[in-house]
Amino acid sequence: MIFDKHYRILVVDDAKDSQMLLSFDLQAAGCDVISAGSGEIALSILDSTDIDLIILDMHMPGLSGLATLARLKNNVHWQMIPVIMLSSSDAEEGVVSSLELGADDYVIKPYIRKVLFARMRTALRLREKTKILEDLAKIDFLTGINNRACFDEQTSSAVSQAQRTEQPLVIAMLDIDFFKVVNDDYGHDIGDKILIAFAKRLTECFRNYDIVARIGGEEFAVCLPHTSIDDAFNACERFRASIEYMRIPLNNGSKKEVGITVSIGVSSSSSVSLDMACLLKQADIGLYHAKAHGRNQVVNADELLDNDIVTLGDRSEYTAEEKQFIQEKESLNSNALSIVFAIEGIDVKLGMSNVLDDEKLYKDILKMFYQDHHHDASKLSCAIKCNDFQASKHLAHTLKGVACSVGAMPLFEAAKLLDTAINEQQFDSFKQLLQGVVAELEIVMCDINEELIVSAA
Repeated sequence: MIFDKHYRILVVDDAKDSQMLLSFDLQAAGCDVISAGSGEIALSILDSTDIDLIILDMHMPGLSGLATLARLKNNVHWQMIPVIMLSSSDAEEGVVSSLELGADDYVIKPYIRKVLFARMRTALRLREKTKILEDLAKIDFLTGINNRACFDEQTSSAVSQAQRTEQPLVIAMLDIDFFKVVNDDYGHDIGDKILIAFAKRLTECFRNYDIVARIGGEEFAVCLPHTSIDDAFNACERFRASIEYMRIPLNNGSKKEVGITVSIGVSSSSSVSLDMACLLKQADIGLYHAKAHGRNQVVNADELLDNDIVTLGDRSEYTAEEKQFIQEKESLNSNALSIVFAIEGIDVKLGMSNVLDDEKLYKDILKMFYQDHHHDASKLSCAIKCNDFQASKHLAHTLKGVACSVGAMPLFEAAKLLDTAINEQQFDSFKQLLQGVVAELEIVMCDINEELIVSAA
């Protein structure tokens, strides 16, 4: 078998002999092959079948190869499928047109089998790398639950829905008590086991439609749509109690166990304007208060505000104990990782934490990030200029998530603003917001190239 797995290939060619030859060669190489004699048939197949790669003839009657390619790349469900164009002509105009429309490669008929397979492998490998980055942009590497970028995205949607339906919504911030002590006393392996068990219990205790995530380190968050503050408080209290009685074996087969507790702050949309940033800050105040007043408890931040104990966002109003806790937390965060390299525009410490401080893996991810996204500025500019809102949305949305996963927070914020503007079709702001994304991309990509690619050559 030529390929390392059984890929499903869609061959689109109006010539029966070309279909048969491609099917024979691809099946001999270990691929599953589906053939279509026209662009229209190919699109109907894609509606009901998962395809790994498309080989598309340039010149066909009816819907031409270029027209079919344009339809593929304008559909959010198909646009990431690799496409290799086939043509009996090597005319420069056709090659350029297909590549500009988003084709991954171009092969001249009669094709050389080894060349076609090599280009297929390159296209499939690139797609798999992109998929890895997309997964990293959504899922926490250790626990398998949502990460911060995905939580922000899903919670933003939940907040927008709550605004439209005038339904209540609650944010809970959770922090495992004395987690640094656990790591120091028992080692990071046990710490990782605790984080995994904690995340599993989190998904078990909350509802399927609640949004649970690991925000970073030992800090987690839950968004509870259509929920009153009292019901959310009770749900968090049940979770807190279940964690208090949970025991983690120190080693496989060992009778020695370790127990943990959790502090939780909850905040509802009924007490502040329905804005995610405000809700998170308010829930954080409840969390800080819980930590500073004994830990292992749930604190309703709405009541703190009602009683004028703290003022939202104003650290000068925290109690002395709360200030001490915040300072300790910030000190631990700042010293948690010894940075051995720096990339302008990227919080390396944050990015490394997303991959459990694995420096080699993180550097590989940064290189993949460069390979897959260093042309995004020109792609976004072209999509916006052509009023291709689906492509613009996909590019901005993907870039936003991946930027957050690698720790490129200024780029994440710039892409997030552009993504929101595209969603809301704020046409007047596209150009200005695009300039912000382009500027941040240039900073990040130039430094990745210089620090990790050129220097390694």
